[in-house]
Amino acid sequence: MSVPATKRHNRLCLRFSSVLSFSTALALCSLIFPDHQAYAQNLDYGTFEKLFNEPITSSATGKPQRASELPTDIQVVTAEQIRTSGAQTLPEVLRMVPGVDVRRYSVLSANVSIRGNDAAGGSRTLVLIDGRQVYLDGYNYTDWGALPVSIRDIRQIEVIKGPNSAVYGFNASGGVINIVTRDPQHENKSYVHVEGGSLNGFAGELVASHKFSDAFAAKLSLNGLRSDEYDRRSGRNVPAQTSNINAALEFRGQISPRIEWGLTGTIDQERSPFWLDIGTYFTSRPLAKSLEGRLAADTDWGLIEFRAYQNSFINEATDDIAAFGTIIPIRFGYDLETTVSQLSDTIAINSKNDLRLGVEYRYSSLSGTQAGTKIGSESDMLASGSAVWDYRILPELTLTNAVRVDSFLVSSVKSPIMVNAPTAPARYYVEPSFNSRIRYDAGDLGTFGLNAARGIQLPALFDFAPTTMLGPVTIINNPSLAPSTTINIGFNYSHGIKPLDGSLSIALFAQRTSEMLGTPFASNYSYVPPASLTMFPQNYNRVDDAGGEIRLEGKTDFNLHWDLSYAMASVRDPNKSSAINFQRQTPVNTVIGGFEYVLGQVEFSAHARWQSHYQDVAADFSTFQLKDIKVKDFVTLNARVGWKIDEHFRLSLSGQQLGDARLKETSGLRIDRRIIAGLTAGF
Repeated sequence: MSVPATKRHNRLCLRFSSVLSFSTALALCSLIFPDHQAYAQNLDYGTFEKLFNEPITSSATGKPQRASELPTDIQVVTAEQIRTSGAQTLPEVLRMVPGVDVRRYSVLSANVSIRGNDAAGGSRTLVLIDGRQVYLDGYNYTDWGALPVSIRDIRQIEVIKGPNSAVYGFNASGGVINIVTRDPQHENKSYVHVEGGSLNGFAGELVASHKFSDAFAAKLSLNGLRSDEYDRRSGRNVPAQTSNINAALEFRGQISPRIEWGLTGTIDQERSPFWLDIGTYFTSRPLAKSLEGRLAADTDWGLIEFRAYQNSFINEATDDIAAFGTIIPIRFGYDLETTVSQLSDTIAINSKNDLRLGVEYRYSSLSGTQAGTKIGSESDMLASGSAVWDYRILPELTLTNAVRVDSFLVSSVKSPIMVNAPTAPARYYVEPSFNSRIRYDAGDLGTFGLNAARGIQLPALFDFAPTTMLGPVTIINNPSLAPSTTINIGFNYSHGIKPLDGSLSIALFAQRTSEMLGTPFASNYSYVPPASLTMFPQNYNRVDDAGGEIRLEGKTDFNLHWDLSYAMASVRDPNKSSAINFQRQTPVNTVIGGFEYVLGQVEFSAHARWQSHYQDVAADFSTFQLKDIKVKDFVTLNARVGWKIDEHFRLSLSGQQLGDARLKETSGLRIDRRIIAGLTAGF
């Protein structure tokens, strides 16, 4: 006997509410632990770095930890490394991290993924700014040109490799990139930076930060870029110029010595060609906004933190596709809104045990239009409960376990265009995830770590759309679409090398992903002449990965800092018939090397990256099929010279892609060589 749709939906909502109630109870159970020691609310990165002579983070467990003691595979890119890289954008910084794959499709548009399973949207890498998600789970990608962060205001970038859904959330199945900006309560760093160069490029940053008192500190960050687009002679339908402007206003303060508050608002506007997995460019004009509030209390029951934020992302993607002797106009607009509330309690139970309990609720809605006509809308709700337990068994032996349960509900929805199409059914999932690591410090022999994890990747909200039409494209709802799960095991080793004043680090991993997901537009297509296309979002069966990274770095007495690394990601995708094949689309080998050298007031730095070949795709509109494009192995070489005039002023000259005047990195635009001169004034 079938259950009516209304009763079935109510039953799903009841089950969803019960999981939320359980999650809340999980956080309140911290009251049973006596004799707690609380932590300071805001982490003073600069003070801790000087104390321990290495980067510090609280992202993994909620308490301050040295990078060398973290219970996960993480690399921290410091502010100094970011500055000496000469990079204009964040993907240019991240391409020098072993295990991270970066594809540049335009000046501002890029794909960033961690340890293989590459795709133009980079759907398996969760991206955060100060812990706030900027990853767009409506389409499962990150718009790197619309991030409200100034490059020189970044304190550090934390690259966490491998599944970390139990700590960071359901979409951290491939890895996490957390961008940490400077805290105005601890760092009054204000500056103006301007630069210009090739491709008629001009960019600037303004950061004004001031601590008025313990009760109030403020920071304003503005940045923008305008440039001619890469490879304008290619004949591709891309805008002649690309630009963005981003702004963030942040307030922080103390209500009392043990209670802190924060309020942040951001807005971002961009105009850029955007490369979709269907193998073509669309002109993208996103407007992104966010508002976040935070309250932290250092109590007898631990450090209790509540944060809530809302992200809004409005975009219009346009293109005129020439096919079959006619022009097919695409005028696709969408509006994504996500509201998130998080509550956590970090408890020092005793000298050996720390516990972090958390709950999260989020609501997302997505609506789409074609040429101003509404084609569909959908929404989802998520509730989760999590716990991270850090247990120091012995001074040199630590066990860290994290568990999380996500309860996910997608509402049923009917197409406003295709009135005879069936209603897309409601979906309900309950998915557990975990991360477990044991770390042993063997003294002069080095530090060893073993880890295991289960990560979760949810389908993009767009994939749950009802059967509808987008211009000449018919999108078919797939009621069997499911989350993908990744089981990962790994080994880590690090060892200091005193003669080099440096260190050696090794990370190995193997993982299996079931029900693999691509990005929303990376679906199987069927073409019906003369100009009809059917799109069917689906899972891609099983994908296996294995590989790792080895990194060696050191310093000398004459101010030379160098690093050399090798990374491998071997992917096995048995589905050879699909146009979307993660094995062919992932470069296997990467070698990265670089140095920074200081001679008096002058700085010299250079970084090179070689990667092996891989396969990209491009659209063939004569047949409405994806063509395989082989991208040969290539080298990128960047260099920078900086002159510190005095303590306030610094000049720089940077060269990007010095090895090739027009490099083919993808099946999209060739990347042009660029020379950029800059001036920074600190005050």
